[in-house]
Amino acid sequence: MPDEQNKLKAYESLFRSNYKKLCSRACRITNDMAAAEDLVQEVFVNFWNNTERQFIDTPEAYLYTAVINKALNYTTSQKRRLEINAKYLEFQPKAGNSIEQEMLDQELQQKIQQSIEALPPVCQKVFLLSRYEEMSHKEIADFLNISPNTVDNHIKKALAILRKVLLSVFITLFEIYFHFFS
Repeated sequence: MPDEQNKLKAYESLFRSNYKKLCSRACRITNDMAAAEDLVQEVFVNFWNNTERQFIDTPEAYLYTAVINKALNYTTSQKRRLEINAKYLEFQPKAGNSIEQEMLDQELQQKIQQSIEALPPVCQKVFLLSRYEEMSHKEIADFLNISPNTVDNHIKKALAILRKVLLSVFITLFEIYFHFFS
């Protein structure tokens, strides 16, 4: 037990002497102090949980490098999120088109529902259990007394049919969009 207490005291000392510096460094990269603090805490937790930490000669250098990498990864993912969000907003309908958008959404939902209803009965049941009841393939197989491979085949069949329907709807929408804006 004394050895564990010594490790804990050493870890606490390492934390207290480096936390603020590491937060400051991470904040210079992320430009967000709250995110920087979270990242530094994550690095410390990972360091504590790392079973090979006793083999690290310079824990300060290890932590510094880990924090920089974590902050850079965070910044990259944030930039990616902002880009995706910007692209998403680019394609969102303007306020004047909300009724038209709502009608298109209803039409799409109706076509999907019709496609599901047109599936063979067992295929339809398997698909609905999978997608709406969120049952696993094994649970569906047990529930319907069929093999998991049969479940897999029914789901593939249903998705292929829905994919065709959605593709035809999107092609139609693309043609309308292209015709309207050209």
